[in-house]
Amino acid sequence: MSWLSNRLLLGHLRTGPTVLAPAKTSPAALLEILSLADPGARADGEDVVLAGIRVKGGLELAEAELRKLMVPDEDRLWAHRVVAEGPLPMKGFDKGTSEGVAYRLGGWAMTRGEMRDPADDDHAGPIAYLGDLPPHEEMIALLREHLRPAESMPDVWQKAGSAELLDGIIHLEEEEFRMYGGADILVSAAYTTDIPPAVRAVMGYATRVVKVDVRPFEDADGTVTLTGDQALLDTGTAALAVADAFHGLVTDLWGFQISAPADLVPPDRPTPPSPAPEAIDEDPEPDTPA
Repeated sequence: MSWLSNRLLLGHLRTGPTVLAPAKTSPAALLEILSLADPGARADGEDVVLAGIRVKGGLELAEAELRKLMVPDEDRLWAHRVVAEGPLPMKGFDKGTSEGVAYRLGGWAMTRGEMRDPADDDHAGPIAYLGDLPPHEEMIALLREHLRPAESMPDVWQKAGSAELLDGIIHLEEEEFRMYGGADILVSAAYTTDIPPAVRAVMGYATRVVKVDVRPFEDADGTVTLTGDQALLDTGTAALAVADAFHGLVTDLWGFQISAPADLVPPDRPTPPSPAPEAIDEDPEPDTPA
């Protein structure tokens, strides 16, 4: 790699969404992962093209390049840049894709020089997408089988006004919005026109779908009793049950399809690299736009 292309590369890495993985990923494995975000993903050499973006094949970064990127705790990482392919991708899809890939590779996502571990996200749990709002009574009956029953109605629900507690399930019904809750899981359902590629692949003619968000219940004082991997497994089980009953599809936070609760649990990973304030940026020129 020439001196000039090295400088341009690092400028791109500091701006556009980038996956930093601790190990090399084959093009076939990368395609398999990205097919969960868009079943129409296709290989183009070592790159993968999907839904308006191109995910570049892994480029090895040695200690010298990582020092410029202010990642001092690693001596080798593999970078996958995410760039627009043709017209700009849907809002946030490039950044979300980089985080979804990093989550599965046990790595980190970097955008505009900010490096983060997607596994640290408080809500990496599931979202079920349905063609229409399920009948209220059928949804309550289904959730009664999959949520631990609530013994009483928390204050935060009482403030909602018309919420009711029936046989362990708290529920609130409005014209185009529903909320349901058990002892430690909250389920909300509402229409959206923001349709991820994985969902559009099976609901191609839909102009809007129902987004069913399943997450641990957070009380008014911020208390969350269901946390960690168990939260992902329990919410995943509930979301998949909803999708199976009402002919939908489940994705994670970043739009990657899941088929089992365990798909939501991140792999083991090394300790995330920490930024080095004293690191010297050897590229004084402005960042090159991705």
